[in-house]
Amino acid sequence: MKKSLIALAALATISGAAMAQSSVSVYGRLDASLGSEKAGASGAAQSQSQLSSGLLSTSRLGFRGTEDLGGGLKAIFQLETTLGVDTGAAFGAGFDRQSIVGLTGGFGAVKLGRTETAFDDIRDISVGSALWDSEFSPTKIAYVNSVGGVAVGHVADYSSRSSNQIRYESPNFGGFTGGISYGLDEQASPVKRDVTAFNLRYRSGPLDVGLGYQEQNHEVSATKREYTTLAGAYDFGAVRVSAGYNMAEQGTLESNGFVVGANMPMGPWDFSVGYAYNKSENAGVDTAKSKGLAFGVTYSLSKRTRVYAAYLNGDAENGAGTEVAERRLYAAGIRHDF
Repeated sequence: MKKSLIALAALATISGAAMAQSSVSVYGRLDASLGSEKAGASGAAQSQSQLSSGLLSTSRLGFRGTEDLGGGLKAIFQLETTLGVDTGAAFGAGFDRQSIVGLTGGFGAVKLGRTETAFDDIRDISVGSALWDSEFSPTKIAYVNSVGGVAVGHVADYSSRSSNQIRYESPNFGGFTGGISYGLDEQASPVKRDVTAFNLRYRSGPLDVGLGYQEQNHEVSATKREYTTLAGAYDFGAVRVSAGYNMAEQGTLESNGFVVGANMPMGPWDFSVGYAYNKSENAGVDTAKSKGLAFGVTYSLSKRTRVYAAYLNGDAENGAGTEVAERRLYAAGIRHDF
């Protein structure tokens, strides 16, 4: 009996140690707002009041975990799906935002599954604040090929995520990091649908700069899309400024745009302003010009809960300079993390 108790105690100790080496957590974000949007053909668009989900940041539910394998090696996983707070519906098909498993260690990190591309990390630098990584971002007007359902004439913006992806992230070398991702072409047809991206980034104190490239062959058209971005941000303490230049190409169509922003924290308050502009040419002939201006404020009620109000306004012109589409969005809401 005594030996049995000793054996059980030893087993419990071993199990406890194993449990201590692993962690699994459930997390989420719920974002809801009340506002109005006007988007569509210039002069014909109608305003519409709406209760929306995920305007400041996408509402989501996720699971993530790590297992310590020893020697600095860890196994990781993450599953994350999109939620609609306004209707209670799951917007995505399964775990549409994240579905990865991988390893991390002194060599960096390797991830397999669906996740952000390496290019997306650099575009995020020019966002400047949480407010611009949202539906209020001025790039949601300037960088897109359709405003309120009206085709504009730009190269469509990049795909921020890719399925069937292999992604590598390097360790930090004196502030320098790099990454590469490849989304496999799993289609039976001869039309390529793979996504290749890489980045190079330098971070030191208040400075954050990076270069990113992405090539997309996964569209129905056989014409590939190429994206190049150079972005940077500097935190002065009282204000953080950011900027980014973006070039997109699809055959003879080329779009060149930039975004600038400033973010000023004041205690629980956070004020942001941003502007984006984009111009496109097809074989040297102007096809479109778009611009967007946005500003907003967030107020932190706690570490996990904040309220916000924001405004986005912009328009798009054709090659002749005639305004063809417009968009205006304003809303106030609340976001809670758990």
